[in-house]
Amino acid sequence: MSLKLSKNKINHLTKLLVEYLEKSDEIDYIDDIGNIRLKIFRFIVEELKVFEDIETKSREKLITQKKSIPEGSREWEILFRKYTNEELSKLSKIWD
Repeated sequence: MSLKLSKNKINHLTKLLVEYLEKSDEIDYIDDIGNIRLKIFRFIVEELKVFEDIETKSREKLITQKKSIPEGSREWEILFRKYTNEELSKLSKIWD
């Protein structure tokens, strides 16, 4: 359930978003489009880092269980999702 993206994929997403901004008549922007693209890139990287940290915390909780739960099992998936949602709720974020 990892949310890792390569720099190329993030660049591609950023390019698509900037193209949408440039084409849209409903969105006005003041800053240079290059700066906007860089800010979008940084935002995506920061959000992915947050989700990576949450995933790490959830895995650590699973590892410290008294009962050994094999990764990939139904029980592991349920608990991983539970712990992940608990961590996200602390940040007021939702992750399906």
